[in-house]
Amino acid sequence: MIPDTKYVIHNILAFGYHDQNAQRHWSMTQRLEQKGDVILECHTKKSGLLPKYWDLTRKFWKMRHQVDTILVTFPGQYVVPLAWLLSRYPRKKLVFDAFISLWDTLVDDRQKYSRYNPMAWFLYWVDYVSCHLADEVLIDTEAHRQFFIQKFKLPPKKVHVVYLGTREDIFYPRKHAPKNNVFDVLFFGSYIPLQGIEHIVTAAGIVQSVSPKVHFTLIGSGQTRPAIEQLITKKHITNITLQDRLPMTELGDRIRQCDVCLGIFGTSNKASRVIPHKVYDAVACGVPVVTANTPAIHEKFTDGQEVLLVPAGNPPALAEKLAQLAQNHA
Repeated sequence: MIPDTKYVIHNILAFGYHDQNAQRHWSMTQRLEQKGDVILECHTKKSGLLPKYWDLTRKFWKMRHQVDTILVTFPGQYVVPLAWLLSRYPRKKLVFDAFISLWDTLVDDRQKYSRYNPMAWFLYWVDYVSCHLADEVLIDTEAHRQFFIQKFKLPPKKVHVVYLGTREDIFYPRKHAPKNNVFDVLFFGSYIPLQGIEHIVTAAGIVQSVSPKVHFTLIGSGQTRPAIEQLITKKHITNITLQDRLPMTELGDRIRQCDVCLGIFGTSNKASRVIPHKVYDAVACGVPVVTANTPAIHEKFTDGQEVLLVPAGNPPALAEKLAQLAQNHA
């Protein structure tokens, strides 16, 4: 769809229960509209799979003659089968913005289920079926694309890369007055394992003895936050402030106030294949970004230009980089 060299204008139906203000949906819609496509929304807020199916079917039926393409939006694995049925007659192209694998996320990365748990097999089956039903599958990096092709036995020609974007109405450059008494290091995220927040905490413990003016703010909540709080207490780290999630509309201003923004530092397979939103957002705000040196990051960014790279899972290297930045702050 988006990657075609000879582009054909489409009337596209965004189909699913996506967050309509989410960056993935917002940036993809912007790109499609800039190419001349017309985007219509077939969106449901119903709870439960069957109510979602009924609501989406009812809304689709009213618009079925207005579109030639159905774009199943992220997260959409569970509604692809319905979209496939609805796309049969009259026949429409079915595009699935997979973005992530349910199996990869919940089994390999977050380890909520072991590989031998029946739930893990079910998640793999959901990923496999949803990707094979679609005419095209969209994914966020080339490294991730290769994973999908190999893991789910997909024909390479049907899997296309559409890189993440950012909400340009929220994340944009703005100059701010430098802080003379503190070097403000910012991380924000959902506290999932691939972010490697434990490595940030360990690096903060190293930095506090050599660069007292460096202060870390960690914004967010999620799976690993209790463990992170325990680690901060155990290591007697005093240069970290934990803060709950900010609305996205306030996040841009907070990024522009900091001196450096942190990306991800986890060592999981998935961490090596993705470029997180936070990197795009901070770069868009004109703020220096330190993140892990992974195969995926090199697809869009260059070390020493838009980003500064350190080895994944290496707190001493991260601490050294931040101490250097603080020393050369002026």
